[in-house]
Amino acid sequence: AGLLIVLGLLYGAYRMAFVDALSGLRNRRALDEAMDRLSGAYAIAMVDIDHFKSFNDTWGHQTGDQVIRFVASALTKFALPDHLVARYGGEEFAVIMPRTTLKDAGRIADQISGAIEAKRLVRRSTNETIGAVTVSFGAAIYAASESVGQFITRADECLYMSKRNGRNRVTLETQMPPIASSAA
Repeated sequence: AGLLIVLGLLYGAYRMAFVDALSGLRNRRALDEAMDRLSGAYAIAMVDIDHFKSFNDTWGHQTGDQVIRFVASALTKFALPDHLVARYGGEEFAVIMPRTTLKDAGRIADQISGAIEAKRLVRRSTNETIGAVTVSFGAAIYAASESVGQFITRADECLYMSKRNGRNRVTLETQMPPIASSAA
């Protein structure tokens, strides 16, 4: 019985350290550690819930939490078994996709986005329809010469481009405008 108690305590400590309590997904710390260990070709998709603040302002934080859990569930459902889905912070998520091309990452993101938008959420406490939830995606492929921070920044820039272009869309790094180089 003592061993089971110790194992239970260790599991609890692991969950507190690496699992987001609200969504049940891996947390930012788990994501960072996984990315530090990855090698080879992989994609990352950064995901943000569109107009999330309005859900909280209109329906309250309990409903906002319901929206976060719903998006987390959709990300998990459509991610492949070797993908790592994490809550990056607030209403933002990340999906690490080992051995995935940018085109395939975009296809998966489109599939997730469509499934999320098609669902009409109902507020649990009142059964009121709160409408459609949409998400924006930005996806990039890891370049061996860059830091994890640079990689996430590139994917985030794609995500912000999705937001600027009307939200509820996927932007791949190949769709980004070229970076102007300065003449030496």
